[in-house]
Amino acid sequence: MKKIIFTLLSIAIIFSSCKKDDEPEFDRQALLDNMATNVIMPYYQTLNSSLILLHTEATEFVANPNSSTLTDLRVQYLATNTAYQHCSMYNFGPAMDYGIKAALNTFPTDSSKIETNISAGTYTVGSLSNTTAIGFPALDYLLYFGTDAEIITKFTSDSKAANRKNYLTDLTSKMKAEFQPVLDQWNGTYKTTFIAADGNDVGSSCSYLLNEFIQDLELLKNARIGIPSGQQTGGATLPQYVEGYFSNKSMSFAKDQLDGLKIAFTGGTGIGFDDYIMDVEGEEVTTSLATNINQQIEICFSKMALITNPLSTEVNTNFAAVNTLYLEIKKLLVYCKTDMTSMLGILITYQDNDGD
Repeated sequence: MKKIIFTLLSIAIIFSSCKKDDEPEFDRQALLDNMATNVIMPYYQTLNSSLILLHTEATEFVANPNSSTLTDLRVQYLATNTAYQHCSMYNFGPAMDYGIKAALNTFPTDSSKIETNISAGTYTVGSLSNTTAIGFPALDYLLYFGTDAEIITKFTSDSKAANRKNYLTDLTSKMKAEFQPVLDQWNGTYKTTFIAADGNDVGSSCSYLLNEFIQDLELLKNARIGIPSGQQTGGATLPQYVEGYFSNKSMSFAKDQLDGLKIAFTGGTGIGFDDYIMDVEGEEVTTSLATNINQQIEICFSKMALITNPLSTEVNTNFAAVNTLYLEIKKLLVYCKTDMTSMLGILITYQDNDGD
């Protein structure tokens, strides 16, 4: 009787093991196809179109600087910045080849360098020395550094008005021209290359996606929130280091970036990393890691909503709220950088030294 029971148990175990082995592996290619077709490329197209409009509005402003054209240019600047934030994490492939992240959004900007370039009237906007004097942060300075009247004066009656006009349109022209090839390559062969690299090893598209997702989340935690609020400087706040310092749009840009990260994680309305996680976990788990991550993202949004004044002000006047946001983003980062990478078997391939 014992032999019969043992035999039946052995058969059950073998059958169970075989069944588990026969279960199909998660379709990573479907995830990549959804991300490329329904998320990355539409966002890239939006950004590309926005950059073209941004240059158009800049050209119209310098042709006739007044409060109306300044307002139109600012509106387009904010719309284009939002479009960029949704693309920020896709810094691989063509975007990496063309150095888009550094070219479009290295902050804080160097206003002294900008003014030196304008005063001289000669510069190379693509040089390494001008990395902190170009892109969205430089536009933020040029369009918001003072009152409307002061800005318009700088573009009209100031002795360097012609140089300033040239600098503004040189920046928007550069941004437009540099991003176009990125979209062109995705519309060309890169989409196929991206979808075909469906492993989870270093160099695979899933590895690129997850690494850039986590690295962009670290950018949100450190550069956008942590450094200005003194988390990396022994408590000494650096309000001038916030993104969007002159426009006072720091938290708006942070929300846009987090929204982009959320869509990257969920795959929008299609297959995303949340589905990948749940497939690996199986049906036995009580609470999915994907649920924890999605809930933590929403908690971060709720903490952002409590910072109602410019972040450059709040780091000193409402530090508790800023610190709470920082800690919640840090918790989200642990879920993603430690738990998710371990579960999916994807290695972190970039270096950081902040200790999370």
